[in-house]
Amino acid sequence: MRNFYAFILLISFTYNYSAQAQQDTMQFSVDHYAINVTDLQRSVSYYQSVFGIKEIYDGTEKAHIKWFRLGDRQELHIISVDKLNLQIPKGVHLALTTADLSLFIKHLKTLKITYFDWPGKEGAVSVRPDKVKQIYIQDPDGYWIEINDGEKRFK
Repeated sequence: MRNFYAFILLISFTYNYSAQAQQDTMQFSVDHYAINVTDLQRSVSYYQSVFGIKEIYDGTEKAHIKWFRLGDRQELHIISVDKLNLQIPKGVHLALTTADLSLFIKHLKTLKITYFDWPGKEGAVSVRPDKVKQIYIQDPDGYWIEINDGEKRFK
């Protein structure tokens, strides 16, 4: 399972790879992020209320799987499973960026969702060396989610 999360982390970053034997550059971007959950409706409700994501057509057409739009072209796939034994460190996480982190923090407080800085202090915000502010929350199954204001880096 750790290899799976390491793979997800690896593909979670858009990057270019140049092969030495080729002149062409292969380009990649994130397509989707998939998580396994124990209670599909609880997780769907959580992600919809926290992030306001919209459900989209699920190409698998299976009742235990739901797909959501996450960003411009990215998706979140939530997959219900019977048993789940997660022990995920904070370093393995989904990272989302927003233009207004303060507004998002107010939203979390309204929902009574606890957030943490990188070291783990409740209600605190971390500031990375590149001046990007970030917080961390955990979903109902224990997945870590980073929310940062790094969106300004792309403008």
